[in-house]
Amino acid sequence: MKKYIIGVDLGGTNIRAGLVLGNKIIKKAEVKTEVSKGKNIVIKNLVKAISSVMTNNVAGIGIGSPGPLNYKKGIIINSPNLPFRNTNLKKILKREFNVHVLIDNDANCFTLGEALYGSGKKHNCVIGLTIGTGVGGGIVINKKVLHGRLNAGELGHMTIKFDGRKARSCNNGDVEEYVSTRGIMRTAKGLNVKTPFDIYKLALCGNKKALKSFEETGFYLGIAVANFVNIFDPDVVIIGGGISHAWIFFSKSMKKTVKERAYVNKNPIIVKSKLKDAAILGAASLVKK
Repeated sequence: MKKYIIGVDLGGTNIRAGLVLGNKIIKKAEVKTEVSKGKNIVIKNLVKAISSVMTNNVAGIGIGSPGPLNYKKGIIINSPNLPFRNTNLKKILKREFNVHVLIDNDANCFTLGEALYGSGKKHNCVIGLTIGTGVGGGIVINKKVLHGRLNAGELGHMTIKFDGRKARSCNNGDVEEYVSTRGIMRTAKGLNVKTPFDIYKLALCGNKKALKSFEETGFYLGIAVANFVNIFDPDVVIIGGGISHAWIFFSKSMKKTVKERAYVNKNPIIVKSKLKDAAILGAASLVKK
């Protein structure tokens, strides 16, 4: 009898769930996270997303969630992008669905998905970055996530300007405040826009301020990636998330900055993710272990 796995990408804006068989997603659902409505509504929406793809013979549920978290116990400790504080999500979902539940950082799941099935599958040392509501990072070595004690890979909270922008994480000047959705909006201050997609549309039309905003974002991201390269010397760096769709506008300045600042003999491959639903596949793979 076939055993299915449900993989979930719990984001700050959307919750995406997939019913996985082998390495293929056969059914998907997406629900708004509604962070501003609080913990109980987010949990209700998470349960709704999972229920939408639930079927018989599900071996377990893998959840990719913003950290920091205790992946061993399934506890979301204190995420700046979710209304969870020491919330045992594993216990809640196990009680709701009565199946095995495993939880890891969402960017770890993205990176694991890429390392197993995407642009990292032929490489040993893979770094993944997800750029959207926040900036997540993951490190996968020999197809295994590097956890450190619990929360290695919080690359979005590496400081790139010690006296920089005020941060939700309280680590002022971290990568997230320059490269995430709100980071780009701060960089584009002065443009009459409401979302990064509005900036993207202006850039497509050749708006100089919009183009400059993405170029500057690429510079900040390049500083961060150069730091990761200096620490891990990876084979490949894979960038995903909503902001990655503006790759054409920020990748040149990013790669230029990495080339100037990374202290290695040869820079790694730096690519935009091409694997659809890498985070869902990576989350599902938690259950396969």
